Amino acid sequence: MIDYRQKFDDDFRKLFTAPLRENEKFGVELWSALANVDWAHESDPNPKESNCGHSFRGAGSLIASMLERGEYIDWYCSGPDSVVSEFIGTSMAAMGWRYKLYDDPCLPRDFNENAEEES
Repeated sequence: MIDYRQKFDDDFRKLFTAPLRENEKFGVELWSALANVDWAHESDPNPKESNCGHSFRGAGSLIASMLERGEYIDWYCSGPDSVVSEFIGTSMAAMGWRYKLYDDPCLPRDFNENAEEES
């Protein structure tokens, strides 16, 4: 059985650790894409149970660990929460990840609303 929460963190690190280390300002964009955002993998049969969201602290902790220094507080509220840039969304989608913003009551609770529509 796949641990999707661990897979999310592993994939996120794989994609974004190098760019973060090249430009730490990118951490603000990363924090915004983590904080209060539900992420689910397309192969996950039950994404509502294993959503890979991060709290404000959890988002900061992940970024600090990617840099191998600092603590969550260094990134806590460093940008707006619940904002996934096109670059991050597209990069994660290429690895099978989709997102849902916590505070958007108009969207259905599935995780494919940001996927490209099939023709």
